Parts: sequence; C-alpha cells; structure tokens
Amino acid sequence: MINNPVFKKVLASVIGVILFVVLVFVGFRIFGTRAADYEPADVVVSNIEKNSVKLSWATGVETQAVVEYGTSPTALNFFAPEATKEKSHTLDLTLLSPSTTYYFDIRIGDKKYDNGGVPWTFTTKGAEASILSSPTPTQVKVGQATPTPIQSLKIQDNNAGCNETSCEAIKAKLGKGCSTQDYFLCLKKLTPTP
Repeated sequence: MINNPVFKKVLASVIGVILFVVLVFVGFRIFGTRAADYEPADVVVSNIEKNSVKLSWATGVETQAVVEYGTSPTALNFFAPEATKEKSHTLDLTLLSPSTTYYFDIRIGDKKYDNGGVPWTFTTKGAEASILSSPTPTQVKVGQATPTPIQSLKIQDNNAGCNETSCEAIKAKLGKGCSTQDYFLCLKKLTPTP
C-alpha cells in the first residue's frame, strides 16, 4: 500500500494541508493580527468639565495607546499614555483650561489614528458656569451685589462751638493755624449721616 501512487498523493496532500494550517496559525501568532484590530473604534468624549474630560474607545486586540492632544489641530504637543494594555480603553485628561477647544488623536505603536483625517475635538466648560450654578456664601451672582452707600458728614452746630467757614476767622478764634484738624476742633461735633 505504501508503494501505491494514489496513496502517496493522498498522504502528500494531507501532510501539505496540515503543514499549511500550522504555518498559518504560527504566522498569526508571530506576526500579529490584522491592522484593523488595532484601530480605535467607538471613540467617545464624556464627563466634560472645565478642567478635565474622559476619553474612551475599544480595540480588537489588547493595546497600549498614547493620546496626543493640544489646542491646535496641527500642534498636538501634550501626551497622555495608558498605563496598561487593554481592549476597552478609558483615559482621563486633566489640567485642561476652561472654555478651550482641544484636538486629539490616538497613537498605537508607530501609527496615529484620527477621525477620518482630522483630529477628534472637544471644548471644556467655562469657568463662569460653575460659579453661577452653585453659589457659596462668599460668591455673589451678577446683578445681586448691593452697593455700599456713600456717607457724608453733616456738621451740626452746637452752641458751644463755632460755625466759622473761613480760615481767617478760625485762626482768629483759635489763635493758631488753619488746618482741617483745626477746623473740626472749632466745630467740635461731627455726626455721620447715611
């Protein structure tokens, strides 16, 4: 039976198919998976605050990415790396400026991924939103401030004082110079009025 030419052809075909399957399996193990498995999918920006946001996305295989971001789509100068390899990714960006538009892409290995040729984008909340939403006792909403009343001094005349207004008359009465202090000494009584 070993010398049978049909048997030799069948045996060679079976060995060839087994060898092909093994090589394909080993090839995927060694050289990785498809490029599409690395591409971020379902990129979501959530929990947008005045100084932080949460980014999340998914990949087909476990990857460890770096988010590159900045305030210009052509200058993504800030970096936020992931700590571990995951398939479901979540990353918080902090220390952001209020009321600012940010742009970002996701780098996995040597490849950058973006939103169809342009970076993804988000805008942080404004600083004034948090002041007006929940005022504390030290905060005052615009339009609720009460002005400080202007006080004036009303000089009341008592019979013991003088009611002189000219400097020469005050000098003659007190026998010395005419300063503001001397004037009030002459009048002797001041009362603030609202």
